Amino acid sequence: MYFTLAVSAATTAACSALTDRARIVDPAVLPFPGPAAVVWRAPDGRAAMLRWGGSGLPTTSHAGTIGVGQATPGSGRAVVYGHTSVTRVDPVYVAELPGAVILSDRATWAAWTAGRMDDHDPLHVCALLNPGFPLGSVTPFTGVSALPPGIFLHVLSGTATSTADPAAPGHNGGLGGTGPVAAALVAAVTPLKAAESPVELSLTGGKDSRLVAAALVAAGVSVRGRTSGFPGHPDVVLATEVASRLGIEHTVTAPAAPGQQTDVAGRIRAAVLVADGMLSAFENVGRPDPVPSSTITAGGHGGELLRGGYAEVAAGRGGRGTTGLRAGELLRRLTTKHLGLLRRGPAAGYVASLAPWTAALTRGPLHALDDFYLVNRAGRWSAAARQAYLIREPLMQPLFDEQVVLAARAVALPDRVSGALTRSVLAELCPPLAAIPLAGKERSALQTTFDWRRQYGAEIASFLRDYTLDHGAAGGLFDVVSRPAAEKVLAPPHEDRATVWALATLACLLSGDYRNAREPSALLNVS
Repeated sequence: MYFTLAVSAATTAACSALTDRARIVDPAVLPFPGPAAVVWRAPDGRAAMLRWGGSGLPTTSHAGTIGVGQATPGSGRAVVYGHTSVTRVDPVYVAELPGAVILSDRATWAAWTAGRMDDHDPLHVCALLNPGFPLGSVTPFTGVSALPPGIFLHVLSGTATSTADPAAPGHNGGLGGTGPVAAALVAAVTPLKAAESPVELSLTGGKDSRLVAAALVAAGVSVRGRTSGFPGHPDVVLATEVASRLGIEHTVTAPAAPGQQTDVAGRIRAAVLVADGMLSAFENVGRPDPVPSSTITAGGHGGELLRGGYAEVAAGRGGRGTTGLRAGELLRRLTTKHLGLLRRGPAAGYVASLAPWTAALTRGPLHALDDFYLVNRAGRWSAAARQAYLIREPLMQPLFDEQVVLAARAVALPDRVSGALTRSVLAELCPPLAAIPLAGKERSALQTTFDWRRQYGAEIASFLRDYTLDHGAAGGLFDVVSRPAAEKVLAPPHEDRATVWALATLACLLSGDYRNAREPSALLNVS
């Protein structure tokens, strides 16, 4: 894997200065070894492209791309462009300066080049404490934004213009059907037939991984399933049955047991570094400098897009509809559940930033929740998690494929939120799998793993409290977060452990302690 950064400026001097700045980026702020190298310069000297950890130049545009091209044949003037898919799972970040624009697929690299590494956006702090991921175009850095979904951005001599992809998000009244979704899903995985070894599929007892398994088999892709869990758990039992019906190899691995030690400080620093500051250390995003794997992995990530995203939750059992009041309450819980942790000014600014979604609810509650999932949960949380995974292994997520998502969104929303679309696609691809029950609420009644993130003892609780208060004070966390409210959350025993992890992550981000992610730290007792 590599990262890409492109610069376009009004003058050759400005372009040269920004290119030099990007080239000397501190390796401590990027999650795998470089170096940075200039792989292309425009003939007129007003644009350049760099790579971190790779070389070469792309020749064609695709979703999530940063590239270059000629403004007009023979002119010597180059256009730098960025293009995002409707899901935005391969994001492009933009930093605009007077007379210059920077595009990168790494927000931190764009911030470094623009000189904004220490200029943190309070809206990002607010979002990480509430939904748990950035919203809209916000990044950890003021002046660095995520390009919206389905956008083509062209930059000529430091001036940017954008156009919307006509296919990007919308609802066409339900003109589609099951067939196009099934066909798009098979088409998305068909290139994997060329893989040198079987694709490794994370298989559970739920809807989405079996849908991907059926598509892989229908496309003739060699695949093997793997499941983590204890014998007798619904995920293990049903995944085994799915694999048996498909005739694919299946392995089950036992989860870790209590009694271990772990590097908590290392986990927090690594989460910021690997996920570009976009996710909490509560998430399992991995560590920097991993040993790359050549095995292609796949999973059912993004299946909610076929079922209306958050609209599925609001519609209730069977997708029988909802009221605007219920949809509004769901959006409020998703976005403002920890508003009391914020100081008054930042809280007011954050609530104001949610106004477009509140207004959208009045026009169509279910459609608004469907769009909110696509733009924010898929386009921001999944994008950060995806990039973290890609650092260590090739990852295929066919349910995020642009054609799959567009085909699904062409289906009437009631048929999506009821689950009818998912069931019909599965029945079309592999009828025997449709008869296998889904792992439901009984999943939560059985503990699949010893999840130390939720079950840590006094030693880790004490460390997280001290780390957050010390680094939070040093980094300005309490300019946005109410310190008394944070101290209450951090007082052992921790009742809301996901929020504790988010606070510690923000303290690490704002203080810059993530630059020490490659340094060893003391192991702590989990329980």
